[in-house]
Amino acid sequence: MKPNQVKFKFANSLTDKELEFLEKMLEKGGPGEEDYVRFANMVNSFDEDAINDMRNVLHPLLRNINTTQGYAFSKPFGYAGDFLMIEKIYTNKISTDPMYKKWDIWWQKSHAATAVRNRKAYFINLMTELEQKSIHAKRVLILGSGPATDVNEYLKKNPNCKISFDLIDLDENAIAYAKGKNHEFEDKLNFVRINVLRFNTHKRYDLIWSAGLFDYFKEKHFIYLLKKYLKLLNERGELVVGNFSDKNPTRVLQEAFSAWHLNYRSEYELLKIASEAGLNQGDVMIEKEPLGVNLFMRVKLRNENHVHSKRTVPEFKDYSNN
Repeated sequence: MKPNQVKFKFANSLTDKELEFLEKMLEKGGPGEEDYVRFANMVNSFDEDAINDMRNVLHPLLRNINTTQGYAFSKPFGYAGDFLMIEKIYTNKISTDPMYKKWDIWWQKSHAATAVRNRKAYFINLMTELEQKSIHAKRVLILGSGPATDVNEYLKKNPNCKISFDLIDLDENAIAYAKGKNHEFEDKLNFVRINVLRFNTHKRYDLIWSAGLFDYFKEKHFIYLLKKYLKLLNERGELVVGNFSDKNPTRVLQEAFSAWHLNYRSEYELLKIASEAGLNQGDVMIEKEPLGVNLFMRVKLRNENHVHSKRTVPEFKDYSNN
């Protein structure tokens, strides 16, 4: 009897065909492209009991931290989307072990992983856009900087840029990793280990960026942070916040395989949050990366009264440049 068959007899919420399919995936080292649709449809149909039984069946995968799924599920630093998980996605990390290679390929081809890489490209374009505005030095604040791979790639392409970065992260491991990765650019980088809820400074910024931190905040904290950080913009500054869309087609797979939960939001919900924070409709636009899975709230204050009283939520307009 194969080791995995012991687990199968306890998986009462799965059908024989589903068990057979999962066993086949383990035996061949993960799903092939021909299996992607069936696999997604199957997992999307699972209730909580079936998901737990699937996890028991796929125990060898989900307890192997050398796979992307196993790393996210095991949460070695306490949370699924830690700096090394984001780094694995940014760098399209694929296991060399034939028993797990196809699992990583499948994960890295998902909409969620692709959207994260698109988010990095979006940031690099944003920095390019910022530098093109004028020849003067710029100051950028990054909330939840993680591995700072996005910054690293921009600086490697633009070593003579006139942008200095303040990078905030609460995880000391993330900061240590990011410092090592960016050691050659240390004169342009200032790392601060602190909770973004508590950070204060006398500095004013040309741009404040957060790639994925706000995905983890409830609405009341989102609103509080918007108000807090808008005050740190200079007169012509801009705040850009990323948030995963509620239309992410791989949400269930992400939650089932790694218990990776986010606060997904629609374009309208982001505009509603902006309104709750006292922003005018003309101050905010929503953009998307090419898949439309990762949304970006762009806030640029256009009048002297930076944050106004709560007002009616504006009708949504699609500002996407795609």
